[in-house]
Amino acid sequence: MGLLLQAQDEDGNQLGIEELKDQILTLLFAGHETLTSAIASFCLEVGQRPDIIAKIRAEQQQFDPTQPITFDDLKSMTYLEQVMKEVLRFVPPVGGGFREVIQDCEYNGYFIPKDWSILYQIAKTHQDETVYFQPQQFDPERFSETRNEDKPKPFSWVPFGGGMRECIGKEFAKLEIKLFAALLVRNYDWQLLPNQSLDLITIPTPRPRDGLKVQLRRLND
Repeated sequence: MGLLLQAQDEDGNQLGIEELKDQILTLLFAGHETLTSAIASFCLEVGQRPDIIAKIRAEQQQFDPTQPITFDDLKSMTYLEQVMKEVLRFVPPVGGGFREVIQDCEYNGYFIPKDWSILYQIAKTHQDETVYFQPQQFDPERFSETRNEDKPKPFSWVPFGGGMRECIGKEFAKLEIKLFAALLVRNYDWQLLPNQSLDLITIPTPRPRDGLKVQLRRLND
């Protein structure tokens, strides 16, 4: 709310009451749909890779399970951060977005005039072979300090968009995903149930066509 109240356009105009209401409703809807999509993708992709679960669980051993997870704890979960980034790269919750061309430009031999609206595709960006090594592979290590594949080229990792109009809820969403993932891996094993379709639909957000069915087993039971 604070960011919305402080927001101004190029002429210094602030949002009116009706615009604030519309923006809040948009954030509530968009935040719910994209967050549940990201969590489902985490369960789907990580649930098929026990080696990654083991690495996340090993990292969690440094934290006291009897104490609440703090903000500083979440920041120090570096491997879980890599996994979260790879989930959002591999199955971005949002398909793309529109931007307005602010000056005439040319790209790959195509002239793009000022004031046109253009669509950028997040999934295509995340599959760029000039940025990511074997982009079709699920590999959290690509975001390790030794590789950092998304760093050399700006806007190579854009599940929340980029620039001045990047998703306002980005940091909050990342915290929610990491908190869910940490608690899930600490407390449960899970397996995908057989005989279900894992084909993804992408509208309004990516998820298995018939939902994701898993069997949970509480650890130490």
